[in-house]
Amino acid sequence: MARATLRIQLLLLMTGIVLSCAATPETARSVKTPTSEAVVATADQREDSNQGVTTGEPPEALEVPLAPLPSGRRAWPLTGVATDAAGLWPVLVTKIDNHDRARPQYGINSADVVFEEIVEGGLTRFAALFHSENPEIVGPIRSVRTSDFDLLRNLNQPLFANSGGNEAVLGLLKEIDFVDVSSNAAFDAYSRLDERPSPHNFVTNAVSLREAGSERGLGGTPPVFLQRESDDSNSVDPGSPVNGIDLDFGATQVSYRWNQGLSGWLRTQNGTPHVDAADIAVAPEIVIVQTISYRRSAADGRSPEAVLVGSGEALFLFEGRVMEGSWERNSAQDLTRYLDRQGETIQFPPGNTWIALARVGQVQIVEQ
Repeated sequence: MARATLRIQLLLLMTGIVLSCAATPETARSVKTPTSEAVVATADQREDSNQGVTTGEPPEALEVPLAPLPSGRRAWPLTGVATDAAGLWPVLVTKIDNHDRARPQYGINSADVVFEEIVEGGLTRFAALFHSENPEIVGPIRSVRTSDFDLLRNLNQPLFANSGGNEAVLGLLKEIDFVDVSSNAAFDAYSRLDERPSPHNFVTNAVSLREAGSERGLGGTPPVFLQRESDDSNSVDPGSPVNGIDLDFGATQVSYRWNQGLSGWLRTQNGTPHVDAADIAVAPEIVIVQTISYRRSAADGRSPEAVLVGSGEALFLFEGRVMEGSWERNSAQDLTRYLDRQGETIQFPPGNTWIALARVGQVQIVEQ
């Protein structure tokens, strides 16, 4: 244990990380209050704005190779972005609140992948996957749902951060292979913001969670999430130019609109531009609408549970275009395959991905 602690300290010194630990008073943290308009930044400006984010090596990296690129370089397994960093640590899956009172959220623009899932009352929550970046503040953190189980099963023993859950959910969660870094298991890594009302003020720190995870089990490097395009790859269906899409989850209305300057899809929620706590617009490079069904949760009949094993229709948005296709996943341990209309695997460009887990009839394409 002492040697592990020393390794953690040395790695943090080498990467120049200056972190606020959970014991730091929240009033001492400087977090910019967002304005009424989203800051539309270029990709370089957005990267520079990620204060408190490090891409350096978290503790206890595993000696497992990263995804290869056609050039021979390595790439982050969840984004396909080329890297010279080690990147051999587990993915951190974090449940993030998406209630209007929870916005702006912390750290979401640093996530490699974000799943948006329906919860009670037509609201949605996020399951944000962090691997290539480790934000100093992440949240607001909320509870686990049974919809999350199949998001965890194919990520090679990820770290899982949440604020707990009801007794039935937590009982079923024990069957999943993951590293518990919830507030129940790593209480000191969590804190509350004084300037926000509960329960929308519960936050955590990605590197602190990784330290806690290293004490509970290393986890494994995540698999390559999407197939990436190579220099000579040509999709059978190049897609059609579109303005964006609208999603109607019920109480949550979401729009994505293509922004050429960002090379991403600007997100709006309930008529308001979606920004993070640094006032930077949420604009993922890739948006996937995965049409699924929901059933009643075995742990709580009032809670919808996403059905993520099976197949269905899908939309794929990147580079200002939309492709129609499908998704399939044969078992909970398998990665989801995303296919075009000819049944060929979609070749995605590098970038972060937001995946909307929508019901049939909840999405509309907005033409040019």
